[in-house]
Amino acid sequence: MKLQQYTLPAILALALLVTGCRSSRKAAKDDEANQTTTTTVPLDNGTQETPATPSGDPKASKQSTAAMNKVTPNRQTIQGVRAKINVSLQTGSRMSASGTLKMKRDEIVQISLSAILGIEVGRLELTPEYLLIQDRINHQYVKAVWEGVPQLRNAGINFYTFQALFWDELFVLGKQEAPVAADFDTDKSGSDYVMTPNNQSTAAIALRFLVEASSGLIRQTSVTSSSAGNALVLDWTYSDWTKLDGKSFPTQMQMTMNSSNGSTVAQFALSRVQVDESMGDIKTVIDESRYTHVNLYRVLNKLVK
Repeated sequence: MKLQQYTLPAILALALLVTGCRSSRKAAKDDEANQTTTTTVPLDNGTQETPATPSGDPKASKQSTAAMNKVTPNRQTIQGVRAKINVSLQTGSRMSASGTLKMKRDEIVQISLSAILGIEVGRLELTPEYLLIQDRINHQYVKAVWEGVPQLRNAGINFYTFQALFWDELFVLGKQEAPVAADFDTDKSGSDYVMTPNNQSTAAIALRFLVEASSGLIRQTSVTSSSAGNALVLDWTYSDWTKLDGKSFPTQMQMTMNSSNGSTVAQFALSRVQVDESMGDIKTVIDESRYTHVNLYRVLNKLVK
């Protein structure tokens, strides 16, 4: 019975983390028609591991070059990270759960949440092909390609967006390689650089990065979607950096998502952050004889009642 009490906040935290709250039955029905579980979709944005080298780029402004020369030395070149994580979620009520964060560059971001005795109750897994939410207590799971989640598809958000957010990196929609200085328009605001991709003046999706000028640390990333009927603002802020392989890595992250479906605030507190480039293949294999596949929005509707 106690495990059931921990399952609700854990799985709700995982689901709302990547989708936002869709509480109406009509929204669930409409989105189910678009949901798919097997098709691999093309990737349309993201970053790769090779750091940018902005110096001397004739197409970049002096301000963008100066900002990128500060940011680039902080960009991680390691391929794997693991850490303890505490996830605190607020969507009207507050709930929290602890667990483990594992990330392999361009392959996976995985969050495993546990109950008091260390028993895993929920898992969130993001890969370039799909997102997976696993409820280990009720033996249910959701697996969907990114194109099958309208809230994210319409905002241009996929695996590479979340990878860049969790690694605290610059990215540009439509590019899979690391961005360069010429990709940005940059202004100075007090002690910060404000960097915006220079190809988004007429786009329905806008990115904005707030970079500390003295250190080159990315303090905030904002994603704004102005699509008709699907406005969304996602702010991801960072603080309390530690050294990881000699470079700065944030141990406190806060995600604030505001949309027509409500507001969600998720805080991630990391500890014991360490390099792990030998974790192997950690993708979850679902035993379909023991687990039932359910629609994402049916799970959300059940949880937010």
